[in-house]
Amino acid sequence: MPNLFAYLDYRQYLKDYYEEKKAASSVFSYKSFANKAGFKTKSFLKMVIMGKKNLSDSSLQKVAKALKLDDKATSYFEDLVAFNQAKSLKLRNQLLEKLLIHKVQGVGRIIQQAQYEFYSQWFHNTIRELLPHLDFKGDYEGLGKLLFPPISKEDAKRSVDMMTRLGLIQKKEDGKYIQADPIITTGDEVISMAVRNFHLENFLLGAKALESCPAPLRDLSCLVVRLSDGGFQLLKQEIQGFRKRLLELTESDTNFKRVYHISFQMYPTTQEIPS
Repeated sequence: MPNLFAYLDYRQYLKDYYEEKKAASSVFSYKSFANKAGFKTKSFLKMVIMGKKNLSDSSLQKVAKALKLDDKATSYFEDLVAFNQAKSLKLRNQLLEKLLIHKVQGVGRIIQQAQYEFYSQWFHNTIRELLPHLDFKGDYEGLGKLLFPPISKEDAKRSVDMMTRLGLIQKKEDGKYIQADPIITTGDEVISMAVRNFHLENFLLGAKALESCPAPLRDLSCLVVRLSDGGFQLLKQEIQGFRKRLLELTESDTNFKRVYHISFQMYPTTQEIPS
C-alpha cells in the first residue's frame, strides 16, 4: 500500500493505491473499490481520481474506512483532501502548513520544507544573492537594514539560519558565506504553492516600490494589447527567452551595487471575446 504521508495530492494517492491493488489482483476494479467504500455509484471513485468529482466529508470517511486508515492517517487524509479542494490561496497555505507538520519520512519531507520555507518570503532569495558578497560577521541588524524595504534583525537571522540548515548557503572556514547547490526542485504541489506565494509577495513589493523607490532606481511599465491564442504563446516564448538572456547578462556583471527583483507579468483582463 502506498505511503499516504508521502503524498500532497490525494487523487494521485488513490490512483496509485488502485493501480497497486489492480496489479496484485485482476478482479480488483473501480466497481469493487466503490463497493468496498459503500458508494452506490460504481464509477464515483474513478471520477474522483480523474478530478471530475470531489470528496465530501461523508464520502471522505467512507474512503478512509475502505483504505483501513488509522486515526493518524485519517487525520492526514482529511487535511489532504481539504488542501487539494480548497478554493482560496490563504486556506491552501494554512492547510499546507498543517500537512508539513505531519511526520513525513525521508528526503521528500526535507525538500518539501525547503521549497516552502525558501519561497515563503521575498527576502530569503535576496539575502542568498547578497550574503556571499559581504564581509558578514554576524551583524544581522546591519544585514536587515541593507534590504529595501529593510527587515528586522530577527528576520535576517532567521533567514540565514534557515538557508544554512537547508543547505542553500554554506559558511566557509574563513567565515564567509557561499551559495550551495540548491535542493529546491520544481514540479510538485509544494513548489507550485511556494512559487505562487513568492510571486504574490513580489507583486506587493512592486506596488510598494512605486511609492518608496526613487524613479532612477526602478523601471515599471505596462502594455495593454489584443492577442490571439497563438499570439499569447508567441509573447510567452519571447518573455522566456528574454528572461534567460537577462540571466546571462547578470553572470558577467561582477561589480554589482544592489540586488534587484525583476518581475514579468502577462495576464488577461477580459473574458474570451466571441469571434
